[in-house]
Amino acid sequence: MANYIYGKVKRKQSLFRIIETDVDVYDTTQLTLNAVEYNQSTLRDDQELYKLSHFSRSGYSLPFLQGDLDSVNLTQITKPDLAKLSFICAIQGNLYFFQIINSSFYISKKWFSIDELTLETDKPIITINSFADAIYDKENDTLYFKKLTLAQKIFKGMDQLYREATDAETQAFLTSEFLEVNPAFNSSKVTVPNRKRIALVNEILNRFTDGEKQEIYDYTSQYGRVIFENGRFKIDSDEDLKFVLWGIEQRFYTTPIGGEKRIANSIISI
Repeated sequence: MANYIYGKVKRKQSLFRIIETDVDVYDTTQLTLNAVEYNQSTLRDDQELYKLSHFSRSGYSLPFLQGDLDSVNLTQITKPDLAKLSFICAIQGNLYFFQIINSSFYISKKWFSIDELTLETDKPIITINSFADAIYDKENDTLYFKKLTLAQKIFKGMDQLYREATDAETQAFLTSEFLEVNPAFNSSKVTVPNRKRIALVNEILNRFTDGEKQEIYDYTSQYGRVIFENGRFKIDSDEDLKFVLWGIEQRFYTTPIGGEKRIANSIISI
């Protein structure tokens, strides 16, 4: 079965045909790694991938992933456009392998082939990584990736999965009735990691009833890292804020043997 490589050129909407080959461009065993559903509270291990299930319904998919791509009807890319590629997509059966292309993947130096031992001076090449930046499995409608920061460059809008709270959202959170914030600490002193946590925590709190919110505040206060008086957490620093946000994410736990209080650095729902 023939495999195809297509390319997306910067500032052009169309997909271009690049190469048809009988050789697999990517090793399909990449998908034998364990995959965990993406959550910004989950840290991926080296031998794991993130995944987004039901990707076609996510709002981030590309139109050509949902139809049957007809190579014949696509325009063959020109040499000038090869220097303007934003990403390539290699299709191997039901698997779509994506790689971002930037200047580091272009080689225009003198080189020679080990097989032919001839010096080449005017044949610049584009290199292909051994591991794709994103892999879409059309059969199970799942996108796999290691780094969201790379995947979102291909699938626009995916940065919303780890977005930071805006200044307005951050300031609004600091005025929450369950917080007593030192006037010297304001939104300009909230770090990027905590802004990301605020964006996530706002979604969590919106799902809670008033009774559940009170339960989560009581649970957080039991771990004693931030003063809790009269139903309010005293926030004097970004570190104080972090512990309250961790509490709302329910990251604190006590070991059943030994009763040691701990913080979960990463969360995976089971």
